[in-house]
Amino acid sequence: MPATDINPRDPVFVSYRHSDGIALAAEVTWLLRAAGIPVWRDVDDLPPGDTDARLQQAIDEGISGAVMIITPQIADSRVVREIEAPRLLRLHRAAPEFALGIVNAVQTTSGGVDYDAPDRVLGIEPAELRSVDQKSASRMGLVTMARQMLWHRIAAIRPLLPASGGELRVSLQTRNTPQVYDRTGADLDIRIRPSTHEKLPSARGLEDFAETAQFLPDAVTRAGANGVRIEGGAHLSVSIAIGAAIPSTRVGPMTVVDGRGVHWVSSTEPQLPDEPRLRIIRQSTISTTAPESGRPDVAAYIDLQFPRSDAAFDLYLAENAAALVAWQHLAPTRTGLLDPTEAGTIAAEAVAHIRELSMTNGNAVVHLMVRGPFGLAVLIGRLTNTLRVVAYEWSDSDAPDGTSMPPRYEAIVQLRASTPAGVIERVIVADPE
Repeated sequence: MPATDINPRDPVFVSYRHSDGIALAAEVTWLLRAAGIPVWRDVDDLPPGDTDARLQQAIDEGISGAVMIITPQIADSRVVREIEAPRLLRLHRAAPEFALGIVNAVQTTSGGVDYDAPDRVLGIEPAELRSVDQKSASRMGLVTMARQMLWHRIAAIRPLLPASGGELRVSLQTRNTPQVYDRTGADLDIRIRPSTHEKLPSARGLEDFAETAQFLPDAVTRAGANGVRIEGGAHLSVSIAIGAAIPSTRVGPMTVVDGRGVHWVSSTEPQLPDEPRLRIIRQSTISTTAPESGRPDVAAYIDLQFPRSDAAFDLYLAENAAALVAWQHLAPTRTGLLDPTEAGTIAAEAVAHIRELSMTNGNAVVHLMVRGPFGLAVLIGRLTNTLRVVAYEWSDSDAPDGTSMPPRYEAIVQLRASTPAGVIERVIVADPE
């Protein structure tokens, strides 16, 4: 296959043996998706029909790379040995743009990675796979593989960006059940594990994203992008997180396009405008005494919808007031729908208030609750550089035992932009038992 046939926006194929590789395949798949790389995996994407023919079709009709998972029992897989491996190797030989990686779960007697195992167990002569990038089957090895596949994708996409105005297009969804047909043609399609909770995002999905979001700022830089375009939709806590993962200090203009096609644009830093779009409708300084250790805590509720809704925030205050030194409730100065053309100004003004609230209270941790459009949540997140933020999600779901619960805000993730380890410092939410 000629190199020009490789489309860098096509999915990555995951090849593995079900009997002892399915768990590894799932972990690799979710990490790749969290990094923005669409995946073709048989359990999600194999259509009805003859399995051999469908696998051949999936490989031949368009993939940008592959991850081969080498486990001790893979030698017993006729499909891998006779169909998948030969086709993937032909692509690897013919097209430098084709990204081939190996996750190797076969160890030497001393416990290290057996780099000769892929050629040996698949019967490849002369040996070719020893020179292919191989990572261990540890969690660190899988994260490193996702990073390497991301860098390969970004390098291949970089020459294509000028044709789209220089923006890096990132599609984000946290509610869809990911599969290969869910990809959008964006440069990155970020998908996290769907949640079993009615309202809250998946904790395991957030753990995946926590380990891959650290690569996003460098991905923007490596792509040579002059801006970022976020498309799709997500839980608002994750929307804040992805904005914080690509802070304004690392990239210029950001445009968010929501599911209705509305554009929300930001290119400014936090500031209070001459004509306010937001007003403080309630606030309180609860305590002037700093905690004995650690940073104090403040809460900010940004209610951007009309009519306003206070119940969940009031419940939060009732349950957490003793732990706060101050709180603030912001709302638009005008009633009705927000004007998307003012998104940048509104986000900048909101974060200016948040920053002042934190700084006047000993650089306090901000417990942030946003009620409003997906686009504005992302733009608010991108301006939170230097702040420590706990992002919350609204929920009115009943308790696991069926007990009726009132509307409330639940802590989801602890964020800190521009840290080498990534924007998500801690995943707070837990998946239902």
